[in-house]
Order: sequence, then structure tokens, then C-alpha cells
Amino acid sequence: MTLIARIARLQLFVAMIALLTIAAVTVSDVFLKYVFNRPIVGAYDLVESLLPVVVFYGLPTMLLRRQSIVIDLIDHAVNPLWVQILNAVSDFVVLGVLFAIALACISPAWLAFDYGDRKLELGLPLSVIWAFVFVGIWGAIAAAAANAWRSAMYQGSANS
Repeated sequence: MTLIARIARLQLFVAMIALLTIAAVTVSDVFLKYVFNRPIVGAYDLVESLLPVVVFYGLPTMLLRRQSIVIDLIDHAVNPLWVQILNAVSDFVVLGVLFAIALACISPAWLAFDYGDRKLELGLPLSVIWAFVFVGIWGAIAAAAANAWRSAMYQGSANS
């Protein structure tokens, strides 16, 4: 297993724990609200804070396994070489989009850090959430780069 696959697997584990926490907190909050009229203070903030962890930490494994949603309209109508070329192009497009997302996140993350923004009920600094987002997005970029590299190498060997 490559280093990128190990990192993606670790990030997937963190995403699963975050998703399990979201489910447990939500169920507990609803139960406590309707049975004892005592909802969990900060449940909304916790769920909101863990959603980026689920999304960005789940991306690397999804990308490495090539489990993204695809619509293969022309895959069956063209030569398999063209399908490989389209896959390689899509790998580079995904890599570029992830870089664009990472760049777009820098400004709001910097502002949250600079102003010391915090979650209302939990008091959790938003910079902590942004740190998790950046670790997740860089894992996704590494996975997308691995896919793009693999596609480029495969194209190179197929053309030889």
C-alpha cells in the first residue's frame, strides 16, 4: 500500500468517526429533547463543525478508488483508448478544481484566524475547523495527483 493510500485510509477512519459522532449526537439530541425536554447544548455546532471533516476526509479514499459519480454517455461508443484519455483529462480537471477550492479557502480561513472567530455555543475556534479542512483538502489533492500521475503514466506506456 502506498503512502498516499495509507494517508487516505487514515483520513477515511477520521471521517467515519466524525460521521458516527454526528449520528450519535443527533439521535441523542432528538431523544433528550422529546423525552426529557433537555436538548444537548452545542449539538448543532458540533454537527456543523464535523460536516467538513466528513466531506474533506472522505474525498481522498473516494478519489483513489475512483468511486466518484460519473455519467458514461460515450464510454461504450468510443474506442477504449479514448476512454483512457477522457479519464486522464478528468483526473487533471479534478486536480485543478481541488487546487482552486484550496486557494478559495485561504482567505476565509485567514480571516477566521485573524479575527479569532468562534462557534457560538461551543466556543470552538473556527481556525481549528479550517485546519481540518486544509488537511483534508491536501489529502484529496494528493489522491487526485496520484490518479493523474497514474493516468499520465498509463497513457505514456499505452502510446509507446
